[in-house]
Amino acid sequence: MTAFLEVAGQWRCLAHAGGRVIWVGLDYAAAAAAFGLAGITVPPALWRELRLIESGALEEMNRER
Repeated sequence: MTAFLEVAGQWRCLAHAGGRVIWVGLDYAAAAAAFGLAGITVPPALWRELRLIESGALEEMNRER
């Protein structure tokens, strides 16, 4: 969770014609830079966990309100 919070501001999004924001996912290049600056090493197992958290966050962020 700590690693995810380090990159929580690194999202890619699109503006929909109807004024809605569509969240696409984390900007992985920006996330890699943030991990490096925070001194966080991201082995494959942690990367898989981060992708699961990202998936759940995207589902919630893109849910119709």
